[in-house]
Amino acid sequence: MAIDFHLHIPEKWVKEDVPPRVAAERLISFIDDSGIEVGVILPIAPYVSNDYIHRVVSYEPKRLVGLASLIPNPADSAVRELKRAIEDLGLRGLKLHLEMQGFCICHPHVVKVINAAGELNVPVVIHAMRGDLSLLYFRSAKEHVLPTPGRIEDYDLLPVLTPKTTINYVHMGGLFGFREFMAIVAGHPNVYLDTSYSLVTIAEEIGIERLSVYIKHLGADKFIFGSDHIIGLTRSGYQLRGR
Repeated sequence: MAIDFHLHIPEKWVKEDVPPRVAAERLISFIDDSGIEVGVILPIAPYVSNDYIHRVVSYEPKRLVGLASLIPNPADSAVRELKRAIEDLGLRGLKLHLEMQGFCICHPHVVKVINAAGELNVPVVIHAMRGDLSLLYFRSAKEHVLPTPGRIEDYDLLPVLTPKTTINYVHMGGLFGFREFMAIVAGHPNVYLDTSYSLVTIAEEIGIERLSVYIKHLGADKFIFGSDHIIGLTRSGYQLRGR
């Protein structure tokens, strides 16, 4: 089964009140055209709500899977929302984004929320890209310094603090951090890497053969395919097709 674990709904769909049925049809059309059987939809709170994701995936529950998102601080309210999203709405995991949501990855409140996800038996998907080049599409290099999402030591410590939670570090750490994140994956049985956005740039930088060596040593089961495609806003993420 071909699964794209990393798809996004544009925030403007929410602002423009695009009916959930229409959103589901657009998503299904995209994955059909791309040869994908199941698409996993990742919202980022507060821009796209858990309730909207629930309504969208409910139209095609066999083809679309929805994750939840929330601001993980303060922990008590975040855990309540996580339980509601998983137990009441039927969402299947948690998406967190350090820069867009403004938190430190090893803050006690964040750790509590991630442990709660483990207790609910759902994975946590965390943005992890050192030197986020994607921001250059929106700002020039002269306007800002490329952010680094927390200390690499914190990403390495988090799986120790949350041993019962499956963690997916998306983007493989990016072009400037993939070696460090592959080392983290090698050291923790509960950590995986999402190939989205960075796979092509890493392959072009070090060569597909060398990248294949990394994947072989870590095991292909440690890598999760995702495109990071935003319907209607980005080009198809399936850039390796035919290579």
